[in-house]
Amino acid sequence: MPWETQYDAGKQTLVVTATGHVSDEDAKALTARAISVLKETRATRVLGDCRKMESAPSVATVYWLVRDYGKHGVSKQTRIAVVHSKARPATELAQFYETVCLNQQYEARVFLSPAAAEAWLQSGTTT
Repeated sequence: MPWETQYDAGKQTLVVTATGHVSDEDAKALTARAISVLKETRATRVLGDCRKMESAPSVATVYWLVRDYGKHGVSKQTRIAVVHSKARPATELAQFYETVCLNQQYEARVFLSPAAAEAWLQSGTTT
């Protein structure tokens, strides 16, 4: 499986790690699992670590998954930090994801370092 989720109760953060080749179907399954964990834990922080992804889902899939966040009960209070690789395609997709999230009124940011992403996640209130 090219992804995994883990809830860090101390930081009240869902950590999603994607590695290798992530297909459209993988992205849909990952998103469904992440939403399920957010609902179970009532967490409003997500750290997506995509530094080891070798290929990503399509732009269209990313767009529609974000568009459906509200329909699936993702709180608008959720802060999402995505750490991506320095490869240009990864950077472009991460920036696209950030833009779609912001357009849907979800607070999302992209980062090159996990430390910067975690600092940003912990800097704001998400209740």
